Amino acid sequence: MYLVIDRLVEALTSGSDPLLSADRLGPKKPAASVEVPAVVFSLQLDQSKGAGLGRFVRAGDTIVQSTSIVQVAPSVDTFSANLKTLRIAPLPLKRNPGAATTKFGAGDISIKNVTDLNNQINYTFTDKPAQPTEYTVKTATAEIIFGAPQTLNDKLEISHWTVTWRDEILGDTFRGQLAMEVWANTINQSREVARRLQDKLKTDRSLLRNKGFVDLKPVALRPAENLSHVPVVGSAFPVWVQTLEYRFTFEAEDGGELSSGIPIKRIDIDMDDFIVEQFSVP
Repeated sequence: MYLVIDRLVEALTSGSDPLLSADRLGPKKPAASVEVPAVVFSLQLDQSKGAGLGRFVRAGDTIVQSTSIVQVAPSVDTFSANLKTLRIAPLPLKRNPGAATTKFGAGDISIKNVTDLNNQINYTFTDKPAQPTEYTVKTATAEIIFGAPQTLNDKLEISHWTVTWRDEILGDTFRGQLAMEVWANTINQSREVARRLQDKLKTDRSLLRNKGFVDLKPVALRPAENLSHVPVVGSAFPVWVQTLEYRFTFEAEDGGELSSGIPIKRIDIDMDDFIVEQFSVP
């Protein structure tokens, strides 16, 4: 529920004519006259069915293009000992989303020799590479095969498509009534802030939609009252309070953060005492 208020505060403090500063807007009542004018929010949500744990919207994983510079040298993670095979990373290996063919090609994986930045060499994709600047791809093992060994310590720019692993994106919908109490030092200040609040909620529709408010409609305007507010700590002080009430529908998405961790390279499994075998991947 705090998210609804936080997003509304963001909307009211944005744009060319912010209502008040963010510290004057929120669910906290002013504790002293120096904190006035202010707008105090409170929510009353409709009863909804379901577990209330959020609904699945979509997977957060996205296909992205990865570009990296690889130095030619034998390594467990990159080049083979003969410098003709290069292991692709990061995985999984994916097709270019805009590809028009059914086979892997230069549009899916491109290679450029960037050892000399003033004389960069584009490599050629072919099914049967024979030259150092020709290559093909073994998709089953995610390896690049060159037509001839590469030159030790050269630098290759490798671009390919892969997946960024993200958490699932969940969505929540809140419906209910929103009360906005305008606190002011005078009746004229109360009218001014209340009118500006109403005008901003009416005119900044696109901004409110971007913040998650699918629907926001006025339903009530309470009379302005001159009160003596007694805070929990401190002295009482006079204040004018006027309340505007709105019906709202708010939708929010959460999740999609990048998953942490590193690729799993080995899994060892020990059987119990009755099975004297071991298994490992790979």
